Amino acid sequence: MGGLDEKLGGGIPAGSTVLLISNQEGPVRLFCQQIAYLLGTEGHRIFYFTIVRDPAYIREEMMVYEWDTSEMEQGRQWTFIDAYSPRVQSLQQGGHGPGSMGAGLLGPGAMSPGSRSLGSDLFVTLRREILSQLDEGDIVMIDSLSDLLVNHDAASVRELLEILGSQIHQRNGLVFMPILSDIHDPHVVATLSHMSDVVVEFELESEHLEGKLRFYKMRRAQLRPMLLPFSITDRGVMAETFGRVI
Repeated sequence: MGGLDEKLGGGIPAGSTVLLISNQEGPVRLFCQQIAYLLGTEGHRIFYFTIVRDPAYIREEMMVYEWDTSEMEQGRQWTFIDAYSPRVQSLQQGGHGPGSMGAGLLGPGAMSPGSRSLGSDLFVTLRREILSQLDEGDIVMIDSLSDLLVNHDAASVRELLEILGSQIHQRNGLVFMPILSDIHDPHVVATLSHMSDVVVEFELESEHLEGKLRFYKMRRAQLRPMLLPFSITDRGVMAETFGRVI
């Protein structure tokens, strides 16, 4: 990650689950796309799990910065796992979306008519498309951990993250999980931070596309908070102190 590796004392340790906390969706998703693309060009295999947008939408966003994944997809180095389209298709047919759970609206333990638990759909997809195929050094991007928490049972999501984290640790890969802090109870964010190996918070100023990256948890590193200024430019996320974040 360029100069960021030096600032972090060698970079993010392999085998880590990385929680990205932000109050705005755009910058943290751009950060994930930028990381995924450049790690892919370095030879890592990428599994990009889409929940809030379909793969075509993500491709269009990335092409704005000339991050073209087509060759990596053809070579099976980059794989989109599309959990968005089946849910939308189910909604169009009058359902509630595969694996959707109404706990966020109906109250704890309540299940919306026609819905199924995370374990019966989404978990099977993740196990088949990601967990069973993970190899040494693979990278997993979950485009919105918030969407999982809003639409599924929290205990099932925690179980899923524990299993995914275990597999990532064994294979020296990385998993990135962005969450929008403003829509969750602080207890939920604190629990996820506790479960994660690395925690990065995006402090974004609302009036400008700039802010600070706060690293306040890092596996196998000295416990010392680090705050780095960044801005959004035509090249992606840029940190003022050392050039490109990636």
